[in-house]
Amino acid sequence: MDNEEMIERILKAYAKAVALADPGRLERWVGLGLTTTQLRVLVLLRREAGAPAGLLAERLRITPSTLTRIVDRLVRLGLVRREEDSADRRLVRHYLTAKGDQTLAEMKRAGRAFVVKILSQLPRHKLERLLHALEDLSQAAETAESKVVSTPETGS
Repeated sequence: MDNEEMIERILKAYAKAVALADPGRLERWVGLGLTTTQLRVLVLLRREAGAPAGLLAERLRITPSTLTRIVDRLVRLGLVRREEDSADRRLVRHYLTAKGDQTLAEMKRAGRAFVVKILSQLPRHKLERLLHALEDLSQAAETAESKVVSTPETGS
């Protein structure tokens, strides 16, 4: 088997494993009736509390008007709150509410519990092999990310 075939098999196995390992978090997400973009807004706000609309729209690669509609719904659901910036009243900052933070925490807990249940079925030698493989994957991802960040834009 050449590298290209191996990579294709890895991609299929990875997709299958993620699809099988994530039902707890996905069930919670579906139960909330959130879209993928709405969930991404919540996750982004957990990382970047107080982000203004322009930054959120840029990070999500959506228009500001689309972001406004998304955030309006998240505000109605009680997951996000808006606040005027004290230094610049034209600037509106966005924050997770306690309910929004709790929602993300519940999704994470449910997903983690399910994955722990799966991993607990593996013998130690397979867990060690998986750990080393995931550490290698993480390291390769960090290397790839640093190359993307350090590469100047070419304009093409």
